[in-house]
Amino acid sequence: MKAFSIYGFENFENNAYPAFNVKPAMMFCGDDAAAKAATASLISELGWEPVDVGGLEQALHLEHMTLLWVRMVRMGGRSPHLVWAALRR
Repeated sequence: MKAFSIYGFENFENNAYPAFNVKPAMMFCGDDAAAKAATASLISELGWEPVDVGGLEQALHLEHMTLLWVRMVRMGGRSPHLVWAALRR
């Protein structure tokens, strides 16, 4: 199971974006269906939009998203409150 790894601590202190009609996405992956259901429920309870990205083989891609976030925020000067979103029509 991999979850809660794509942002810095600032987004866990406050993940509300009231000016937008969307919750920030929290991507997660894993191979155990029951663990994924429990994780999705926890993510939702904490105010995030749970986005299941597949099996545990996707963990490396979540690591890459973490590195991208770090480079953009910590090294690139963007706001640490930058989050990903899953938009649907």
